[in-house]
Amino acid sequence: RRQRQMCIRDSFEPDWIENPARHQAVGSCGSHALGKYKQKECAMTRARLELAARKGIEIKSMSLMTERASNMTSSSTLNQQVTQEVNTKIKARLVDSYHDKNQDILWVLVEEN
Repeated sequence: RRQRQMCIRDSFEPDWIENPARHQAVGSCGSHALGKYKQKECAMTRARLELAARKGIEIKSMSLMTERASNMTSSSTLNQQVTQEVNTKIKARLVDSYHDKNQDILWVLVEEN
C-alpha cells in the first residue's frame, strides 16, 4: 500500500486516489522538467493506460543479457525492450485532480467517455 504525506495541514488527499470507482482510473506524475502542463499530460497518460490495461493490452517483452569477464574485471549488460499494443481506442475525460504540494505529485481521476 502506498504511503503519502498530507499536502496541507488538516487537509487529506481525496478518497478516489486509493478507491476509484470501477469505471474510473487514477494516474499520477511527479514534478516534470517541462512544467505543470507536461506533468498533467503524464498523469493523464498513466490513467488512460490503466483503463487500457483493463480492456486487454498485449505486452511483449524481450531481454538480452550480455556478460564479459577477464582476469581482473567483469561486466554485464541487460537490454530489455517492452512493447505494449492496445487493440481498442480509449477515450477518457478528467473527473478530478489533486496536487500534493509537499511532494509535487499530481493525481488525476479519469473515466471512460
